[in-house]
Amino acid sequence: MIKLIENFFTHKDFLGGLDLPGRLFSPLHIIFSACLLAAVIILAVIVSKRSEDSRRRILMALWIFFVVFEVVKTAYESLCGSVPRFEIAGILPLYPCSVYLYSMPFCFSKKRAARLAACGYLFTVGFLGAAINFVYPVNVLSNYSCISFMGFHTLSFHGTMLFSMLVMLFSGYHRYNSITRLGELILPALPMLIVSIPANILNFSPIGSDYMFFKANSFFLPAIFGGLSDSVTTLLAYLLYAILPGLFYLPGYIINAKGKRQNTK
Repeated sequence: MIKLIENFFTHKDFLGGLDLPGRLFSPLHIIFSACLLAAVIILAVIVSKRSEDSRRRILMALWIFFVVFEVVKTAYESLCGSVPRFEIAGILPLYPCSVYLYSMPFCFSKKRAARLAACGYLFTVGFLGAAINFVYPVNVLSNYSCISFMGFHTLSFHGTMLFSMLVMLFSGYHRYNSITRLGELILPALPMLIVSIPANILNFSPIGSDYMFFKANSFFLPAIFGGLSDSVTTLLAYLLYAILPGLFYLPGYIINAKGKRQNTK
């Protein structure tokens, strides 16, 4: 534990020879994640019982914290390594989970469409991305311990996404039956589609990044899509990002539509 504390802020470039506990799927990582998940669920239940204004203030305070934290994390990764550098090809917040940073304030918009789009992202792609990275944070814990600056960032960031979604769900602020019109099924996909614009400008520039995984060059994706061209994987990703969010709400929409037809008879 002393070694973990001493190396809490140590950059991955200087951790090569250190066998620190708490890396991916180690006993410490599993215990830490399980405790954090339990805390997220319990706190979400407690906060969901508070007034709407109180819930909004808490969720927005967390959002502000992580916007600032994102800047600090980027500076840390850029300046604290063996060679200070800004890796524009991969360090920018242009990933599926990063959309939380841009969409969260719109969850409390007075405009129904903006609110459904922002909450819809959080309840679909945001939820899936947070859950996957909460359980399998391979991009961070393959290099860092969960008890580290970067480990704390990734687990607390994705835990906060889950927390925000659960607070809205438990309080009834937003549900999977919130969409009542057929055309609204596209709204949950809009935040992802909007952020995909700067992501693909960089992806298909000389920088050659893989933001939002449109080129399928990250994680386990090359094993599945390795034989396909970038244009094909980009098209497939767009179809997924456009269709998947609406599928979460389709059962609720169908139930609402049936209820309306029965009420009109």
